[in-house]
Amino acid sequence: MNNCVDLVEKITPWRESWKVHVKVVKLWYHKNPALDPSQNLLHMVLMDEKLHKIQATIRDQLISKFVVSLNERDVYLMTHFTVVPNTGLNRVTKHRFRLLFQYNTSIVSVVSPRIPHSGLCFASIDEIDQMTKDHNFLIDFVGIITGVRKERDVASYGKLVKAVVLEVFTDGKRVQCNVFGNSCDLLEYDKLQKYPRSPLVVLESFKIKAIEGGVILQNVINVSRLFINPDIPESVEFLSRFTVASYGFSRLVTNDFGYLVSKVDGDYFNPKEIINIQDLHSDDGDSHYFVIGTIKEVMDEPNWWYYTRVCGHAVVEHEDLYLCDACGSCVEHVMVKYGIRVKIQDDGCTVLFVLLDNAATKLFGRTCSEAFLRIEEEFPVDPSVLVV
Repeated sequence: MNNCVDLVEKITPWRESWKVHVKVVKLWYHKNPALDPSQNLLHMVLMDEKLHKIQATIRDQLISKFVVSLNERDVYLMTHFTVVPNTGLNRVTKHRFRLLFQYNTSIVSVVSPRIPHSGLCFASIDEIDQMTKDHNFLIDFVGIITGVRKERDVASYGKLVKAVVLEVFTDGKRVQCNVFGNSCDLLEYDKLQKYPRSPLVVLESFKIKAIEGGVILQNVINVSRLFINPDIPESVEFLSRFTVASYGFSRLVTNDFGYLVSKVDGDYFNPKEIINIQDLHSDDGDSHYFVIGTIKEVMDEPNWWYYTRVCGHAVVEHEDLYLCDACGSCVEHVMVKYGIRVKIQDDGCTVLFVLLDNAATKLFGRTCSEAFLRIEEEFPVDPSVLVV
């Protein structure tokens, strides 16, 4: 028996005896009302340990044979497929071909630590902005929701579906995203306003559409997916980038038109709200002010950082677990954020301020996670002291 497996990138139509070791990173049912609305298809995206991806499809009559054995995020050894060209206006992978399951296709579940990656591959805002026509390959995208506007239901193949328009911020730029169908249920105003800052959104398999004056993102019903503040490594990596961590985002609030909006850094500033520190001392209420002063001292304290989860809520350590301080749920991926006390002086008055993450990131020129890495480089731990 030949135990060798083939790389996904090598798959071509010139043979059927392919054997691949792959992870199912996406699994969905899809009907095409424009062709045959009665024909149900089961699609999946398969990824190997080299992170190369290919789409596979199971026709209606074979779905019951295979569906009980397939689960997202599980890894399988698969053999015997028909290989066909990867065509269409909404392709989920860039592979030239895709796979069709046959009756004699074999799938065997395996335990493998070699494919831990989620399969998400985010397009940058610059790549999206450069598009001048509709893109046939669907893309993944991540950003911060800074605007939400509910629209009237729209017709889709004889049915009315919900519609929501998002404004998504990343790396100093904004892009419009149109969402239709059941994904709108995740964008209810009350759900989005419960977070301490504007939520992070992951858009999976969205279409880039060219419009007059630019481009927008749009979901493909039954294919695209939307995730709010997902507890995954990619969320932490995005929020830890300097081009994101150096911005401050307010909680989403309702504006005069009934839309949800978030203020981003410069949007906050109002010269009329500038006060001096002496007046600040006399105000015993909660409000929003701007103070101009000089940083006289950065307090040298051990508790200059704290843990948070992706949504922004603080995280507490409990034995070997991280728990959300707001809801108590277990958190798998945590972030480190600045919480540094500084003395600010203005006209002889001095007061202690706490610089939270975005302000401290701009002040020090590096994120909190980058500061930790710098400390580890300058003060490496001797492995011998860890030996019990």
